Amino acid sequence: MLPIVAYLDKLTVAPGERLAVMAGSFGAHTYRADLRRIIQGDTNPQGPGYKDEAIALDLGGERPAEAKGFYPGSCVVVPGRGMLSNLDDFTLAAVASPTLLDERERTVIAMPGFARIGIDAEGHVFAEALGRRLATTGRVTRNMWHVLSLAYSGGDGRLTLSISAESDAAGEDGQLEAISVPATAAPSGATEILIAATRGPNGRPGTFFDGKIDRPALFSAAVAHDTLRRLLADFERLSRTRNLRAAWDFSRKISTQTICDVSPFQLHGRIHNAPARAMTGWLWKGQDLDWKKRPDLYSAIHFHSTDMYDAAWTVDFTFTVPEGLGSGVYAVRLVPDGDEEAAYYCVFALRPPREQASGNTVAFLFPTCSYLAYANHRLGMDVPGTEIGMGRAVELDRHHMFLQANPGIGFSVYETHDDESGVFHSSRLRPIVDLQPKVRSFLGGFGSNVWQFNADTHILGWLDHIGQDYDVITDEDLHAEGLQLLGRYNVILTGTHPEYHTGNMIAALQGFTDRGGRLMYLGGNGFYWVVSFSEDMPGIMECRRSEAGIRPWEPGHGQFYHAFTGEYGGLWRRNGRPPNHLCGVGMTSQGFDICEPYVLSPAARDPRAAFIFEGLSKTAKIGDFGLAGGGAAGLEVDRADAAQGTPAHALVLASSTRHTDIYLMTPEDLLDPTPDWSGTQADIIRADLTFFETAGGGAVFSTGSIAWAGSMAWNGYENEIAYITANVLRRFDNPDRFRMPGGREDGQPVETRSTES
Repeated sequence: MLPIVAYLDKLTVAPGERLAVMAGSFGAHTYRADLRRIIQGDTNPQGPGYKDEAIALDLGGERPAEAKGFYPGSCVVVPGRGMLSNLDDFTLAAVASPTLLDERERTVIAMPGFARIGIDAEGHVFAEALGRRLATTGRVTRNMWHVLSLAYSGGDGRLTLSISAESDAAGEDGQLEAISVPATAAPSGATEILIAATRGPNGRPGTFFDGKIDRPALFSAAVAHDTLRRLLADFERLSRTRNLRAAWDFSRKISTQTICDVSPFQLHGRIHNAPARAMTGWLWKGQDLDWKKRPDLYSAIHFHSTDMYDAAWTVDFTFTVPEGLGSGVYAVRLVPDGDEEAAYYCVFALRPPREQASGNTVAFLFPTCSYLAYANHRLGMDVPGTEIGMGRAVELDRHHMFLQANPGIGFSVYETHDDESGVFHSSRLRPIVDLQPKVRSFLGGFGSNVWQFNADTHILGWLDHIGQDYDVITDEDLHAEGLQLLGRYNVILTGTHPEYHTGNMIAALQGFTDRGGRLMYLGGNGFYWVVSFSEDMPGIMECRRSEAGIRPWEPGHGQFYHAFTGEYGGLWRRNGRPPNHLCGVGMTSQGFDICEPYVLSPAARDPRAAFIFEGLSKTAKIGDFGLAGGGAAGLEVDRADAAQGTPAHALVLASSTRHTDIYLMTPEDLLDPTPDWSGTQADIIRADLTFFETAGGGAVFSTGSIAWAGSMAWNGYENEIAYITANVLRRFDNPDRFRMPGGREDGQPVETRSTES
């Protein structure tokens, strides 16, 4: 287990800016902090060895370690603003579709201290108000809409709970059950309304609802259930109803945290812990698939008791990053109780200054979107078939055990909530325990940490080994600054698995290569999924795995468009930007048992590629070694495909062959499934080492394999794979323009920085 975990308020920072550190004890009594530059994070004994550099910066000495918890669960909080009192008569209502029913009691809507509607542990709807508790005899049904209401009439002194199961909001009333009891206590009111939760004894939201809620409302009169049902189906009519005190339309301001009240009282609220918005509501029957065209059909929010956006821990300390510190990957290291073996690392990127170029002409693109996608990833421990798909037993270490013991830390977008719906959001405002050096991945066979961050440090270690000066920029930096940032550099290097990108990022990288920039794609399964950031909620990312692609879940019918931006989710290939067009190759297969070498093709002898193999004897195979699966081609592999946009003049210099049958075809390519689409049988399951020039004088080099960097690190970076990569970097950093074959050039390259600057 981990005695201490922590997170920072940012993943990217410039010199002179401040970072806040939030630490939580899970057994530690004290800790001390220091700053390290991470150079090579893999602890594999066959590798070049772990390497970091201590930075002389006083972070305050020993501190007490304070225990802090995780409080997941999403809801809506509406301050009363004095409008929830003097309710002599009232009706509280909502339309709800539960997606999880278990032994826990759940709240649909509550006015704490006044009234509440919920679902009990046996699936009965209950209500509490005026000192009475009512419950239905029938049970609710998962994934079915129900109109729920609690009404009190002082005139007849009765409290009534009503529920109707809905099949069609525009049709006949669904089956109705109503329970009415006498009540004599005088109503008063509440200071707030919570939707999908209520206040617990500790003052925090609790008894969270798992499911969709649509059209919650409050009236200052007792409204008959059949009348209420018709009103809720017509927001325009509802908003003009005389006794309406509040009605919340979740289809408004979908891309924000704001919840809009359509009543004249304007009791607006805010979401808590980022539930899923732009979700099909009570009235959706497939009329439209894009929420932007018919937002009225997307008037539901899907709440989860496991949603987590902001851990909201108190700040332990802040510090200013020194002005003279060079760009790179750093970590605030927390050492609990003097035990350095138990140290926790809060990793961040120190980017170059925001307003001026550093003078470096090479930049490493730190794939923070992909890190967020995999953040606190539990796949492999609880998903049937994982070990079969990997061809071996999973490997667990203390950070995996911490995740199992603390599910409240929040999930990766590879997982599902307790109701089996997909996790759309991942946030950096919480500890990310697998974004650390020395962490073992369950995918890390052969004793290596060959996944995500630690695999990427093979590239950082290689840059250090060859003495290459470079900057580190992050996905967030690229998303915000685009080509203006990339234009500082001759060469951009990717990580081993840059899978997730926003539209801004893809456009900037394409513009960079089109205008003379040079891209070294040193990984596999890159530029694959669409993700988006929220302009209203810093630090959160949305991913909806719409149609095709290797995916652990689907977003549900009609829910393919992102709430944050309105973009169609899923593969960039389905959105008109296939990775082949940007980098020459695109995802074709994955397998996690054995990696293979590349076999050189006749194109390797083309004079255009002579610089790539300079100083090397061109043997039939390259990369028959490596820290990831024993070869340079594997784990996830990409191939060239003219039909998906690979340029006609691209050179496929080498390809892997005959992967094992653990490697299977991607579903987006497998139109008609047959047994022969596996590694030993399908020749399109391969990694293609690819090079091409662009019309603006730029060039692209792509490895098409996650395992490439693991081979670079073999034998202390003294091997043919590392030499090939160095040859490419040397030529790519030379500002002399590349020329396309056949004189097919147009336009002028953007100004690139000289290597002498």
